[in-house]
Parts: sequence; C-alpha cells; structure tokens
Amino acid sequence: MQNITEKLSLKEKIGYSVGDTASNLFFQTFMLFLLYFYTDVFGLPAATVGTLFLITRIWDAFNDPIMGTIADRTNTRWGKFRPYILIFALPFGIMGVLTFTTPDFDATGKLIYAFITYNLLMMMYTAVNVPYSALMGVITSNSMERTELSTFRFVAAFFGGIIVQASTISLVKYFGNGNEAVGWQWAMGTLAGLAFILFSITFLTTKERVHPPKEQKNVLRQDLKDLFSNKPWLLIAGATIFQLLLIVIRNSSIMYYFKYYVQDQQLNLFGYPIDLSFEALASSFMLSGTIVTILGAILTKWFAKKFDKKKYICRFSNS
Repeated sequence: MQNITEKLSLKEKIGYSVGDTASNLFFQTFMLFLLYFYTDVFGLPAATVGTLFLITRIWDAFNDPIMGTIADRTNTRWGKFRPYILIFALPFGIMGVLTFTTPDFDATGKLIYAFITYNLLMMMYTAVNVPYSALMGVITSNSMERTELSTFRFVAAFFGGIIVQASTISLVKYFGNGNEAVGWQWAMGTLAGLAFILFSITFLTTKERVHPPKEQKNVLRQDLKDLFSNKPWLLIAGATIFQLLLIVIRNSSIMYYFKYYVQDQQLNLFGYPIDLSFEALASSFMLSGTIVTILGAILTKWFAKKFDKKKYICRFSNS
C-alpha cells in the first residue's frame, strides 16, 4: 500500500463531503417520511409496509457485501469507487421519484409496485453509497486527514438532514396544492435533482491516491473469513444495528405522533394568536435535534487531537 501523506485541499474535502449531503437527502427522507407516505398517502396497510421493509432489509444484508466485493475488484482510469458514484447517481434519483409516485392501481397492484420500486431504490442506494464510503479510505492514507475528512463528511450529512427536515413538507404542500400524492412525487424529484448535482461534484473533485500493490490478489472466501473473524468489526456492526433500529423506530413515528396526537396548535405570543400546523411542529422537532448533533460532529477533530492515543502512550512511557 502506498504511503500518501499529502494534505487534502479544502475543495476536495468539501467535494467529498457533499456526497453525504446527497445521500442523506434520500436516507433522511426514507427514515422520516417513507412509512408515513406508504400508509397515509400511497394507501398500504401498516403491517404490509412492515413486511415490505423486512424483506428488503434481508436482501440488503446480502446486497451490501456483494456491491463492496464488486467495487473492490473494479479498476478504471477513474479509480475503483468514483465511477459508481457517477454511474448510479441518475438511476438512484429516478428510483427515488418512482418510489414516491402513487399509481392508479388496485391494492394488489400497488403492493407489487411498491415492492419493485422500493427494492430497486435500495439497490441503487447501495450501488452509490458503498463505493462512496470506501472512497474515503483511498483518498489519503494520512489518519489525521481522514479524521478531518470524516468531520466534513458528517457535518455535510447532517446538513442534508436539515434540508430534508426543513423543506420536504413545505415542498409537498407547494407542489401538491392539496394533492399529497402529486406533492410527494415532485418534492422527491426536487431532492433527487439536487442529489444528482452533489454526487457529480463528489466525482469531479476527488481523486483516489491509495492503491494496493498490483500483485495483491483478493480471494472472496478469504475476505469474508477475515471480516467475520474481526471481533472489533463484529462489535461495531452489532452496535450499529441496534443504533439504527432506535433511529428508524423513533424517526418513523414522528409524523404519526404530531398528526394524530399533537395535531394543529394555536400559540398565543404576546397576545397575538399564531396557528401552527402539525407539519410545522414536526419539522421544528426534527430540526432541533439535528442542529445539536452537528455541533458534536464539528468538535470531532478537536477531540481526536486532544486524546490522541500515540501522544498519551509516549507520555506514559517517558514518565
């Protein structure tokens, strides 16, 4: 493996990070609104949607490592991972729009349509995001540069979340003009168009600098054996599963909570009544948590320098 220690430019750090903004325009929409869309707009029973999500997640468990294996064995003039970001960005956006489209079908037709579009959407998501995540490891081998790049990335990801939380419901109302089905289709089209532009910026502004030796050959069976014998990876994977379960359950219930429990409210501010819809209250609730989380992500580099392992080991050895 090459030892590349050059510092990354601000342009490349921002260019890489906006790819996570693009990803979260979709991911946050899935988490916050897809269940609500399927039940209250598309017209599927909640139990049916739950089964649909379960089947898709089981397939994802196989689909993700397959995509990683394919990308890792790809060699082009643009690198291993960057081409997939550009190639699948447009199909990803198209599937996002189709998933949030309500066809004039009967119940069975809608279920089949939802199953096909949602599974294809998640496959496109994997095709873009697995290579995108792997790209950070080959941009530079400098650990501190990767830490800073990670900070840029996660701040950008949260910014994508803010865009979704602050604008999606307003876009649905604007484009739908009373027709939620039309509103969701056009709102997702707007987010998909922005995501495509951001993914293109990531492709154009990044460069893969770290390459494995040409004589190195990866055997899939050995790769899988190494992966599942890696205890730290297994622990992190397990913790991630439970974390995502919490996030998905919490976020998917927000729209229902405000629509059916909190409902529309009237706030009396200095004697002036202000009408607040449940949608505005839900957006405010989502935004408040995200803003605080961004502050934590910004401080990541400071904590990495403050508590650097090597520095403290050297101090302990010399004392």
